[in-house]
Parts: sequence; C-alpha cells; structure tokens
Amino acid sequence: MKLYAQCEPELLKALGAEAVGLLCDGDIGTLANRFGYALSFGRDTATAIRADLAQCLVRVGARSLAAAAGESVRSVRFYEPNSSNLLAVIECLAPTDNGTAVLVELVVTTNGSEKHITLEDISAPDVEAR
Repeated sequence: MKLYAQCEPELLKALGAEAVGLLCDGDIGTLANRFGYALSFGRDTATAIRADLAQCLVRVGARSLAAAAGESVRSVRFYEPNSSNLLAVIECLAPTDNGTAVLVELVVTTNGSEKHITLEDISAPDVEAR
C-alpha cells in the first residue's frame, strides 16, 4: 500500500494494529488487498496468507487466532538509508486461542520519494526462539 503521509511512529503503529485486527478477524481478503504479502511467492496473496498462518498456528499449538486486544504492536524500528530501500519494520503480535502469539511483520520501503507498506511475514516466534 502506498503511504501518502509522513512515516511517523504513531501512523505505523496504527497500520500495524489494523493489519493484526484484519488477520484476527479473519478478513484475509481485505488484509491481502490493503497490504499485499511479500512472501506470496507467486501464490494468490490471500491464499498464501491463509496457508502461512495455518502453519504458524500448528507450530505454536493453537487452533485459531484470538480477538486482537490492547496493544498489538511490539516495536517500530527505523533504518538509515540503505541499498534495500528499507525504511522501517513494524513488529506486531497476533494472539492465539492458547495464549501464544503469532509474529506479524510489516515493512516500509522507499522507491524514490514514494513509500510503501507491505505485510512482510507471519511467523511463530515462540517456537523459533526455543
């Protein structure tokens, strides 16, 4: 999604919370249309998100996501100009029905003066950290 406003931390937190809310509500179609998915790898975007989320839920031993509640954004990190055009990473946690969480990461990239935010990855941090 193209960003038309300045990339202030509060805006990025709001967008991260929106993405988690859509994911937790099961509105994968809107999530896919609004944010895309960097790890689609040629798959339909919504289908890729659903498949990767299902794998994450299995890895954390959960059946489903729980309702997004409270502060879902864990961090917003900004980067100095670099060759990958990465401006910021937004890390969010989507709660599951068994008390674990799924990590949802969005990235902000630049292309000249344009800025875009994209759903980068959905992963199972609790399992990967062990």
